[in-house]
Amino acid sequence: MSRRRRRPFPTRRAPRLPRPAPYDRTETLARWAGCAYCDGPAEELDHVLPLARGGRDVAANVVAACRDCNGSKYTHTLACWAITGGNAPCVCDS
Repeated sequence: MSRRRRRPFPTRRAPRLPRPAPYDRTETLARWAGCAYCDGPAEELDHVLPLARGGRDVAANVVAACRDCNGSKYTHTLACWAITGGNAPCVCDS
């Protein structure tokens, strides 16, 4: 007689987080008079805490930035980017 394997007790899944309210790109660019970092003309949106570092895609984490600042910040945290002045090597290892 073969023995059946018992199934483990069912595990409960964690409830999903509600989706954040969407933000409007043109509204965000209009809210900022220029780049949040250098006061130049803002052309892009930047996540202050990058998505790659656990930041969320919500309006409170998004600012307007010029192309140069956004490109040099890349996936760095704001503190790391400010310390290095946007130049490598970075202390946060990104």
